[in-house]
Amino acid sequence: MINRRKKITLIQLTIFLVAAALLYNTYLYDESEKIIPTIKVEIETDTNVNSFKDIEYSGFDLNGNRYTLNAGMADFKNETPEEINMKKVVANFYLKDDTILEIISDEGLYNNITLDIRFEKNVKAVYLATTLISDKLIYLNSENKLLATGNVRGDSLEKGEFFADKVKYNLANKTLDLSMSGDELVKIKLKN
Repeated sequence: MINRRKKITLIQLTIFLVAAALLYNTYLYDESEKIIPTIKVEIETDTNVNSFKDIEYSGFDLNGNRYTLNAGMADFKNETPEEINMKKVVANFYLKDDTILEIISDEGLYNNITLDIRFEKNVKAVYLATTLISDKLIYLNSENKLLATGNVRGDSLEKGEFFADKVKYNLANKTLDLSMSGDELVKIKLKN
């Protein structure tokens, strides 16, 4: 009988110690002793560049046309604060004849002194029923012109389509000047 009592006491003591160890590990274990994996993140900051998101510029060009210029991201260098580099660019020009010219591009450069704007990469310009697609489009505010270069393709619902290397559009007198480099000819398909 004494032997049986010792076995029961020994089993009870073992259960008690296991329960105490579980309670200690569950509730009383110090959080600072846990090993937490850390990830080192190094952020490079250029103190010479100022960046910002979701910007909008608006105003009037030198000819009195109202415009808005939006970008998802933008930055400028401290040495040249007038040159704003932009990503995901959308510009709307509200012309005096109550028409709207919309230009969309992946990248752009806006000069907030001359008000000239350079659009680059996947450029699409829409004016009335005409769409122009190119690699680069420059809005020359002081000359009141648009200059499109690189794989220029125009498509008009009423007039047809054209392909050229370079297109100059005069906003004042609404004339279009198409040209190709080398011996190639401008390709135009007119609609009846």
